[in-house]
Amino acid sequence: MNNIDRIDWLTSTASRVLDILLMKYPTRTGLGLVLGSCLHVAVQLFEPGLSVIKFMNFKAVPWYGWLPVGLFTMHIPTVISTFRQKSIGNDPIDQAMELIERGNFSPIEKRRQYRLLVEKVANAAALKQEFQRELKNIEKSLAAEGKTS
Repeated sequence: MNNIDRIDWLTSTASRVLDILLMKYPTRTGLGLVLGSCLHVAVQLFEPGLSVIKFMNFKAVPWYGWLPVGLFTMHIPTVISTFRQKSIGNDPIDQAMELIERGNFSPIEKRRQYRLLVEKVANAAALKQEFQRELKNIEKSLAAEGKTS
């Protein structure tokens, strides 16, 4: 792995971690907070039984200390999928690629699906560039009208 690939991998990994931390998956995050709270309540309820465990003092962990445990537990599938699949950084495209991989397609059909996806992405990029050019032309014409008035 050369330096550019390593930097690219590090930045994409950092981006994924930030997406998780910044609540890209609000359902999992919310459930993680609920799970952490439930763990705190369970520790409070079963504290006499848990006090038998000598190497860990569950009672010493404050209520907010259980929230990261719940968050981490709920985001384990997200973290695993992040490192298993190759991402290009665009969620809809990544999801489409994952669906193509999961689909029960023959190799020829899978290749066709990838070609269609590439075609749609290319068309969307071309439309975006066309739109930006037209927007610049409109801005220039408005600026020219403003100077003559």
